[in-house]
Amino acid sequence: MLPSMPPRPRVHQLSVPNLSEIDFGKLRAGRLARLQTMLKRHDLPVALLYNTANIRYATGVDVMAVWTAGTFARYCLVPAEGAPILFEYKGSIHVSQKVVRDVRPAYTWQYGGAAARDKAREWARSIRSALRELGLERERLAVDKVDTAGFLALQDEGIAITDVGAATVDAREVKTPEEVALFAINGGIGDAMLAEFEAAIRPGIREYELWAVLSDALLRRHGEGLFTRLVASGTNTNPWLTEAHDKVVMPGDLVGVDTDANGYEGYVIDVSRTFLCGDTPSPEQKEAYRVAYDSVMGMLDLVRPGMTFQEFADKAPRLPAAYAAQRYPTMVHQAGLEDEGPGIPYPDDDRGPRRIMPERELKENMVLCLECYAGKPGAPFGVKLEDQVLVTAEGARLICTYPFDAKLLD
Repeated sequence: MLPSMPPRPRVHQLSVPNLSEIDFGKLRAGRLARLQTMLKRHDLPVALLYNTANIRYATGVDVMAVWTAGTFARYCLVPAEGAPILFEYKGSIHVSQKVVRDVRPAYTWQYGGAAARDKAREWARSIRSALRELGLERERLAVDKVDTAGFLALQDEGIAITDVGAATVDAREVKTPEEVALFAINGGIGDAMLAEFEAAIRPGIREYELWAVLSDALLRRHGEGLFTRLVASGTNTNPWLTEAHDKVVMPGDLVGVDTDANGYEGYVIDVSRTFLCGDTPSPEQKEAYRVAYDSVMGMLDLVRPGMTFQEFADKAPRLPAAYAAQRYPTMVHQAGLEDEGPGIPYPDDDRGPRRIMPERELKENMVLCLECYAGKPGAPFGVKLEDQVLVTAEGARLICTYPFDAKLLD
């Protein structure tokens, strides 16, 4: 077993602003400036963005993100210099015009069946026309994602494309001061979500009812929505990643939750806790909880700007052998307007294709999610814990401060 760490106080260390203190114009300008800086750094004169978080990062506008994420209904062109052009879902142009100067109707073809190819070619011609307006017609177009019809249409139109991922990742990994302020606000929302969730745990409640409590707590505080249903109890906690079902919570069950939420202004609230339904945990439950807790606390203590991802992975606590087979796929991932990467995998994890160990380092004002799952194969329970932190010059600062379950740490 890992040497046990004593429970430590959970105190707010980030200054939480009033909403009136957030300069949203500065937020939008700062994000666009970072993106355009990285486009230049990677020699990408212009980008075509369909990813909803990338569009929001570049323009400041989000429209029906859940629906548009899967329908290719809106997109934007972002030159490395100059203002973006937002191509908006036609019914929502009036929404985007409140923020973006150049808003045009978007082409769509997803439900066109056999006619989709011709509509996609029409779209590709409109992209070429817009590139011509920007003086970038002969430049490579850096794209985050596009469907098959769109890809083929760009090829037919002779538009050379490349991947924009290097620029968007580099831009979004370090948060602007306004983004940090929004994370501080959302940390308080996350604490409230977990408080209401824990208070609702009782024998007889169903997992999906607890998930509804979590969602209600988020939405009543101006959050935007949950992007997973990761609430599990009892045997559903092992292995992890079974989503909320109609299982009834029983006395003595462990109840796990991953908040997985887009909070105020879309910023991610990503914290995991496991609670006991009852007062007296078993020794085996306490052991699993201690393994997960010590792992997360050990990672938290490691966080420093300048540390490479490889060095972090090498120094992070190792799970006992009995827990290694079902450990979480990564130790660390990043967060912003969505769960972000690159993350830090376990360096010795040979389950399936080996994950990339990025040649990167921790930087000030990154937001990291440090997580651990501890569940022995075949056990009737497991424990998922996760903290979300801001990287500062002095180390990690908690974004959410909700306490761990003291009954399981005795």
